[in-house]
Amino acid sequence: MFLNSINNFRAIAILFIVAGHCFYISNIQFGAIWGPIIYNLINGGTVFFVFISGFLFHHLFYRKYEFNSFLKSKFKRLFLPYTILSIAPIILCFKFKPNFWIDGSSTFTPGILQDYAIPALKYFLSGEHMVAYWYIPFALLLFLFSPLHIAFIKLNLKIQIGVLSLLFVISSLIHRPSEFLMVFHSLLYFTPVYLFGILCSIHKESIYLKLKGKDLILLASALGFAALEVYFGNKGNYVKEFFVFNGVDLMLIQKTLLCLFFMVWLHRYEHFSNKYVNIVATTSFTIFFLHGYFLWILNYTKSYFGIYFSYPWIAYLSISLFLLLISVWTSLIVKKLLPKYSRYIIGY
Repeated sequence: MFLNSINNFRAIAILFIVAGHCFYISNIQFGAIWGPIIYNLINGGTVFFVFISGFLFHHLFYRKYEFNSFLKSKFKRLFLPYTILSIAPIILCFKFKPNFWIDGSSTFTPGILQDYAIPALKYFLSGEHMVAYWYIPFALLLFLFSPLHIAFIKLNLKIQIGVLSLLFVISSLIHRPSEFLMVFHSLLYFTPVYLFGILCSIHKESIYLKLKGKDLILLASALGFAALEVYFGNKGNYVKEFFVFNGVDLMLIQKTLLCLFFMVWLHRYEHFSNKYVNIVATTSFTIFFLHGYFLWILNYTKSYFGIYFSYPWIAYLSISLFLLLISVWTSLIVKKLLPKYSRYIIGY
């Protein structure tokens, strides 16, 4: 059954992700306390994508799940566009960041293998060649573990809650990875969010009933954690090496509360459907793939001409809206011109 509320959540999720990447280019200086709180609320939107992916895994795929066909569909939807859209950025990285992957301990002599082939492979496996592209290698690895997600679904509720609680504790302590090529670190960090999405799909009717009218409490709790992050001196996502202890990841708690808030609040408007929201939702993955391209162009243009924004918050809102619209328009144009192939090129 199509859930309009989750579809609308997809649109909101991509708004958060795009907006989270526009602070730096806008010259925003966080002076007053409300600035860092907004920054912490906007950043970390990837958690929404992971939650929705887990929710839809159970809602759409569980009953007809077959490992090979599931992976094949994800390969077409993610791997092919990722590969095609990674070619140009990786080539540009060789020009603008030629020493990014230089490793003094390498046993390879300088040449095509050392200077191009190995760095290209590292870019491809890490996603470091484009903003947010790290998500695709992680997501593909996550989907490889889908048999374990099926096993989780079949557990009784008490064991599910126990497993989920343990994994959330681990994630809150290991934080996001600070090193490149740490896709397994990301897998461990985000897995409880994915499983939480699955659990929320399984028990959605009970959650809707028990949390009805309590959505504002969830929102206030998330705001409280965002303020607490600022109080403890953290701005943005928590990142560190795996075995370094550096406190509890409050961003993970905040974003998990927001997942529940949006799930419950949007359910109020289950029958609300807007043409423009639907377009953003259906093109959300393509926006994810494309917005980094346009952000790179804006960054290069800004740097080349020495542009400085005197009204950074206005610039921030304008740039965020521009990236969203230009990505949507590009998606629709490519779909119109190449209806049979656009899914494999841009994921739409």
